[in-house]
Amino acid sequence: MGVGLQMSPVMDYNDSQALLSREHLIYVITVPLSISIILANLVIILGISWNRQLHNTPNYFFLSLLVADMCTGVALPFIPLMGLNRELSFSSCLVAHVFPNFLFLAFLFNLVMVHYERYICIVDPLHYNNLWMHRSFPLALLVVWAPPLLYASLPAFGWNNWEGPDWNDCCASGQKLATNCSTNGTACCSYSRVFPNAFIYLEVYGLVLPAILSIAGMTGRVLWITRGQLKDICRLHRSVERGSQASDREQRLNLRYTRCVVAVSLTFLACWVPYLIYMHVCIAVLISDTKWNFNTHIVLSCTGIGSMAVVPLVLGLANKQYTEPAYKVLQKLRDRWRRQTHGSVEG
Repeated sequence: MGVGLQMSPVMDYNDSQALLSREHLIYVITVPLSISIILANLVIILGISWNRQLHNTPNYFFLSLLVADMCTGVALPFIPLMGLNRELSFSSCLVAHVFPNFLFLAFLFNLVMVHYERYICIVDPLHYNNLWMHRSFPLALLVVWAPPLLYASLPAFGWNNWEGPDWNDCCASGQKLATNCSTNGTACCSYSRVFPNAFIYLEVYGLVLPAILSIAGMTGRVLWITRGQLKDICRLHRSVERGSQASDREQRLNLRYTRCVVAVSLTFLACWVPYLIYMHVCIAVLISDTKWNFNTHIVLSCTGIGSMAVVPLVLGLANKQYTEPAYKVLQKLRDRWRRQTHGSVEG
């Protein structure tokens, strides 16, 4: 969830210009990243759709994750905007905050489901095909999409601070009423009026952080099991070869495993650590009730949310089966371009 930082803009000309410049900065940073995430997800989705051999339950789960990730890419420019105080109606303010939060939570739930499904495949392969999520795929989809929608919609059902005082100074002091900012039906819309502190704490430490820790735990467990299996393979190989020294094949296996560990570690550091830093910095600012430089907030939010949204792309682009159709299309276009270039040169 993109937790905003409290601002105090007075709606005169200078602050209006500052608000526009902040929105411009948000769009400059997030729009290219959002487009890249959407296009990369579309490439992988089309790759799975065109390959009938990939039409199975595990890849359906991954498709659900890709759809959630693509939706997160669509919502990415709006997440940093949640830190801005704007004049919006009650319903518009709820949509501007609840919908991006729902997409983010749905993405996180789908990511946990994909990791859990692959974790069981390695840890307990004998019972893998009998998993409840394989027997009832629609129910599994409901599990990863319905709870995020229900939790994100709680502010719309009354768990909000909309009726409280306008403590963020959204409007000029001469115009400030209990809730209304102006006479045109709009009100001061800020994250603190939509999301109470208890709601934010529960989401961060009750949903988001446990999900990230579970993903890290499952990944570490898989690497540990893989290491044990690699040792068994090397021991069996030595018994067959009747040698005490490590062969070239064993060294290649150990090198491949080391590369895998390094790749997983770097991916975790690059994709999850920026978001964890952003999340806890925002929580610390929320607790201390201090004001931060908004440009710093933009950089942290865009880096944190954007890096986390790259995780499914890393999983998808690393699988050649997913990217093979796109590679073939690019190869055909390149060959056609070369033929046209060669023909124009000869002509």
